[in-house]
Amino acid sequence: MMASLALTATILAGLTQVATAQSAVSRTCPSGSGICYSLSIPDQTAQSGNGSIFFQITGPTSHEWIGLGQGSGMAGANIFVAYLSADGTNVTVSPRLGVGHVEPEHSNGQGGQLKLLEGSGVANGVMTANVECTNCNSWSGGSMDFTSNNGMWIYASLSGTPIQSDDLNADISMHDVNGVFNWDFTAAKGGDALTNPFVASASNTPATTSSTTAIVSSEGVPNSYIIAHAVFACLAVAFVLPIGGILIRVANFPSAMWVHTGIQYLGLAMFIVAFGLGAYTASQEGYWSNRHPIIGTVVFALMLTQPLWGIIHHRRYKKVQGRTISSYFHLTVGRVVILLGIINGGLGLVLGGVGTGAKAGYGAAAGIMGLLYILAILYGENKRTKTRKLRSDSEGSHESGRKTGGDMKEHQQATGFESVK
Repeated sequence: MMASLALTATILAGLTQVATAQSAVSRTCPSGSGICYSLSIPDQTAQSGNGSIFFQITGPTSHEWIGLGQGSGMAGANIFVAYLSADGTNVTVSPRLGVGHVEPEHSNGQGGQLKLLEGSGVANGVMTANVECTNCNSWSGGSMDFTSNNGMWIYASLSGTPIQSDDLNADISMHDVNGVFNWDFTAAKGGDALTNPFVASASNTPATTSSTTAIVSSEGVPNSYIIAHAVFACLAVAFVLPIGGILIRVANFPSAMWVHTGIQYLGLAMFIVAFGLGAYTASQEGYWSNRHPIIGTVVFALMLTQPLWGIIHHRRYKKVQGRTISSYFHLTVGRVVILLGIINGGLGLVLGGVGTGAKAGYGAAAGIMGLLYILAILYGENKRTKTRKLRSDSEGSHESGRKTGGDMKEHQQATGFESVK
């Protein structure tokens, strides 16, 4: 009987060791700077999509901070930033939410619920953070399906004198290395949620190493690109194009139409530059699912059609001396482009995480310009109605078909010929 119990105990111990050995860890070192990231997804989480996951961040203490995040770009990402503790003997891991191309701030309960595990600390110039996250399947702004075979993650770091702080909201400076990679979840699935896989793998079986697809950017998108995008886009849709639209309705000189056309082409050229810079940034930072680049693309596509419709409108007007379908299409799309562009400029500032002062300044200036533009539209339509009535009365008392240079002047002042309005 005692022999049987001993055999049973031996078998159970063996099964426990096998279960522990089955913990899977997927490791990747995408930046080539001695920084590595590891991931372990317990079977329960892999099957249900809910539950804990484990991740590890390791790297030289010659870095101010090292970050890892869930998502394909900073906007909406669930980010974990590791830096030395205040006494320099351990690490602090701060859960943060990405809001755009700015340093993320502490999530205050809206991001990952983290627990620092055994094995974390500093040794031989390397800091190690072994972390359990109990809710990384969903956070404010995003989610991740751990039942799938892979998922997009981001990483970043900054070289320099290490931050030493226990504050989860410690200020961090902009990264000098960042990138995005596709993590193979199949190599990370295994084990139970009660076992620290990084300690277990060190004592029982080596970590499983998987191959990942990493897109590395040494410096990310330069801030100068983002600033240039904002300047060109805001000037184009909130000032240059509205000024051109206002001028054609209130100006009273023979060449007003051509001045208007030149201003609108200038605005279009500026927006082409802005869109190119914005598209590059969206591709590099994974912003394409955000409403700002989506709306910006719609505005850009509509704007490109305006020169053609403007030419058709002008030629048809001279022929029939009145608005046609092309006229109404040109006018309506132009107005939508400007007003939607002004609104989208504000959304871009929110995405960029700029200060309250900048957002308030843009809102006030763009709001005033938008109001002036709307008033100019109302003024122009009212002026056109009165001009048509006067012309109708005049034609009733003169020979039909008499045309004068005044018709063309009325066309320039009141038809609403626009490249973009």
